[in-house]
Amino acid sequence: MSKDDDLKDVRAAEGQRGRRPIDIEAHRLRLRLLKVFREALKLNDEELFKETIIHELGQLPGSPDYQHSLQAWRSLHGRPYK
Repeated sequence: MSKDDDLKDVRAAEGQRGRRPIDIEAHRLRLRLLKVFREALKLNDEELFKETIIHELGQLPGSPDYQHSLQAWRSLHGRPYK
């Protein structure tokens, strides 16, 4: 192996150091959620927000995560949490 080949290998290894592989499904979910959340905010549609956190995030009504998400939504819109 020549010095040039060694140098190329080292550069390639250094270029990949510290990078994690991209989780394509997680990236797609994130983009889908952002799109729906933007739409819900734009329309001020709490029901769309609820459907999304239930179906996309799996937060069941009454669960602590669901309650926290709903509380955040309502505080953003100036409504008290019930």
